[in-house]
Amino acid sequence: MSRDTKARSLIILLLFVILVISISNYFTVSKIEYHVISSIDIDSSNIISFFPSESIKELRKKALLNAENDRKLVSDASKKDNYQEFYKTVKVEAHCSQKERIGEKGDGGKYVCNPKKVKRDCTLMSLGLNNQIGFDKHIYEATGRQCKILGADLDPQNQRTKDSYAKMNGELFAGRIPNEITIPQILEKAGRKEVELLKMDIEKGELTALEPLIKDYFVCQIFIELHGKPSVHLEMLQKIAKYGFRIFNVDENLLCPHCCEYSMINELCMTQFEVVPLGITIPKSQ
Repeated sequence: MSRDTKARSLIILLLFVILVISISNYFTVSKIEYHVISSIDIDSSNIISFFPSESIKELRKKALLNAENDRKLVSDASKKDNYQEFYKTVKVEAHCSQKERIGEKGDGGKYVCNPKKVKRDCTLMSLGLNNQIGFDKHIYEATGRQCKILGADLDPQNQRTKDSYAKMNGELFAGRIPNEITIPQILEKAGRKEVELLKMDIEKGELTALEPLIKDYFVCQIFIELHGKPSVHLEMLQKIAKYGFRIFNVDENLLCPHCCEYSMINELCMTQFEVVPLGITIPKSQ
């Protein structure tokens, strides 16, 4: 066999080996990609976990274009006593495609964003119980029974509530918030340093109790019922927004005209809970 023939044979063999390796790599990568994608529960409403869909991009664009006007509408409505008009002007500032109503269908339920995305061994707080812990049981289950739940109310709870909290490995605290016990004190007593999900329904106590917490402690989501005139609502929303929180749900309380439920998320937690930021609609405080 001539030297040229041997060279050609060697080249053909090398090309064949390269072809075999390339085909093998292709199927290996394809298998890995299929495994990664198929292992994630994807539906048409949750594709933002990869890339924002066109509809989400359009929603964000529209929100940003309307943000300045929305802030003016909120500011103007806050100066009146028409509660329903004010609630309608408060537009969401973040899009959560996996909102879930936790707790009772009527008064007491809260909208939570993607509760299954909480971190392991996270802290849940439920402030304002009155022996009605439908929210507490539901959020404990929705987060995979992996979080520590802390509950607090003005008065000690009955034995049934205590037994339910014991089954959830939770802790109960009693005292008027923040006059008799503050939220940071509850965290310190429980040995916790941050809060993943915070529910507040403490009958105007939130006006002075919340800021000391979010000022010094990291909180991801807040579900809060505000009471009072539209001007009081706006003042409180501005106070919370100052610490990087955005509204992702507004739920008017039909049983209480001057009450409204707001669900908010920390901007630093948006990636974790697969949230898309929209336009900021709460005007800054003067």
